[in-house]
Amino acid sequence: MYKPALNWLLKNFSLLLISPHTLLPVFLFIILLPHLSSTPVFFIFYIVLVLIWFLLHTLGIIPRPARWVRFLLLLMALMILVISYGFVFTQTASLSLLSLMMCLKLFEIDNEQDRRNIFLVIFVAYFILISYFLHSQDIFLGAFILFNLFILTLVLSSFNRLPQSSLSLIKNASIISRLFTKALPIAIILFLFFPRIPGPLWTLPEFGQSGTTGLSDKMYPGSITSLVNSDEIAFRVSFQESPPTANNLYWRGPVLTKTDGFLWSQKKQQALKKPFSSIVSETSGLVHYTVTLEAHQKKFLFTLEMPIQFKGDTIQGAYLNTDLQVQTKNSLYQLTQYQVTSSTHFKFNTVFDNELQEALKFPKISNPKTYQLGKSWQNSLSDKQQIVTAGLNYFKDNPFYYTKQPDAMVVNPSDEFLFDKKRGFCEHYASSFVLLMRSAGVPARVVTGYQGIERNDVGDYYIVRQSNAHAWAEVWLDENSSGKTGWVRVDPTAMIPPERIEADIFQTYLGRLNFSTLNIPELPELSEQQKNLLYNAYNQLRQAIDAIKHTWNNWILGYDQSKQSLLLTLMGLSANGQTLIFLMLGCLITLLIVFQINDHYKKYKKTDQVLKSYLKFIDKLNQSGLGIKPCEGPEAIKHRVIQKFPEHQIIIQNIINDYLKIRYAEQGDKDLILSFITQIKHFKLK
Repeated sequence: MYKPALNWLLKNFSLLLISPHTLLPVFLFIILLPHLSSTPVFFIFYIVLVLIWFLLHTLGIIPRPARWVRFLLLLMALMILVISYGFVFTQTASLSLLSLMMCLKLFEIDNEQDRRNIFLVIFVAYFILISYFLHSQDIFLGAFILFNLFILTLVLSSFNRLPQSSLSLIKNASIISRLFTKALPIAIILFLFFPRIPGPLWTLPEFGQSGTTGLSDKMYPGSITSLVNSDEIAFRVSFQESPPTANNLYWRGPVLTKTDGFLWSQKKQQALKKPFSSIVSETSGLVHYTVTLEAHQKKFLFTLEMPIQFKGDTIQGAYLNTDLQVQTKNSLYQLTQYQVTSSTHFKFNTVFDNELQEALKFPKISNPKTYQLGKSWQNSLSDKQQIVTAGLNYFKDNPFYYTKQPDAMVVNPSDEFLFDKKRGFCEHYASSFVLLMRSAGVPARVVTGYQGIERNDVGDYYIVRQSNAHAWAEVWLDENSSGKTGWVRVDPTAMIPPERIEADIFQTYLGRLNFSTLNIPELPELSEQQKNLLYNAYNQLRQAIDAIKHTWNNWILGYDQSKQSLLLTLMGLSANGQTLIFLMLGCLITLLIVFQINDHYKKYKKTDQVLKSYLKFIDKLNQSGLGIKPCEGPEAIKHRVIQKFPEHQIIIQNIINDYLKIRYAEQGDKDLILSFITQIKHFKLK
């Protein structure tokens, strides 16, 4: 019942496809979705308004806006840009400007035969799609872009055939599919053998982007607490061996030395010019691993304490600073992969000039109670290790609680936390402990980063999320009976007994282990076994999706100079630019030759079948006594046969016309060739 209607729709859908009255503004809206998801609401409203206006105009419901109205729309668009982004020319602002121009250009289209303006809109849409890769190279975004590229090319092909002729949706899609299929091996060759350069080809600044997530190079009470509810991935890690134990899973980030009692920040960073072995010795517990870091628009990288060897060929200007933290000269606006060797057991040999003095500075007129408590320990205890122990015991013996919902502490936050509130998150414990140590004469500083990992069983790697953000302390200890010397990690939050860790902390770290995060109303009605089965399925699916992303990051986005050189080495070739150029050109030329041979073979095969049938047709005509000569053309033969056999005029005209289309007009699709052969097979003359 529905089959005839479906066949009609497939054959005539191109009429809808080529009409800007229907699908063009819809396609543009879908293409703009990734960009609109990060723009202000009034920007989205403006884009939707323009697209709906154009759609209603093409349907004949409302007229096209007059020139003065279009001018007002342009002014309104410029005002929206200035309000949203100011006068800073960033990637997002540039893409927003291009999106507005594309939508307003729709009003310049006179009708569906106005190919110049239609093509211009489509080409701008192409550019917008490709520009998304400047912000992200996610595999699912790539699939979205590829799908829309196919649709745009389909639309372009349909418009290009007007007003002469149009193809059905299936035939048009078949042509575009063949074009994409031929382009695929060319893209693979260019991907594998085009010479790689470190860093991105270009980048525009993204000042003041509100979408920045993750740790900052500054810390204040509540700054890390705001991250614990985020399930976003900070980075992924692949270990060559087994991962370290939990007490060694501290991912070192910004080291904060300067403070005014409220805000903590880094001191001036300098590259480590001395050999690493002259600073840190007795390294053991070596861990080799690869980090795939999400773009966080900062200049620091995360490594396990302590990094002793760093390799990041694709990272320009990466270096180890005097705080033993890896950082770069430029902010990271794209996914970054690097290899590190860290030592989980180490011993410091020396300290840099003025480093201890910086780590002893206590802010003036700030947190006086904290200062007095630390001074009392300095006066009563002679050994720095004893002072550190006293500070840790202070948190253990007093009723301190570990919570992600502490009260606001703005004026003298350390005093408020230590003596009044006694409820805080890791940044409260770390910053207060460091101030206590400094007032007691022990050099100390705050270290921020991440703590812990989450295993992905599907991909056999580990994930560190924003909810793993953490802050701890480092104190400088002279060598003593305990054997500890130099900068020693101290985590005050570890001193809080389990009974004083509030439930919200467990909900943060265990939320991914219970089904309350799914927000499924029917879930409470399920049995525990059903909940576990459903959770396992959900967790497996989530891990599988992330494993796909990780594989994409490693083998596509992570295909850098080192992997390209390894590929050439495995092929037995020298890894240099000249080899790459010759290999790339050789593969492309070979591929083009294969394409040509394949096209000629298909054409020959098609022509051979047609020619055989045509010769059979000539033989049948000669058997009737026509005596056709080899020099006679199809048109002359047609006239002779029709004059002698007028009763067969229609079938003869069809055969000759089809032959001319196939041989000379190159319109011979499979259906036409099959029809031509069938007509000759059943052709008879009395």
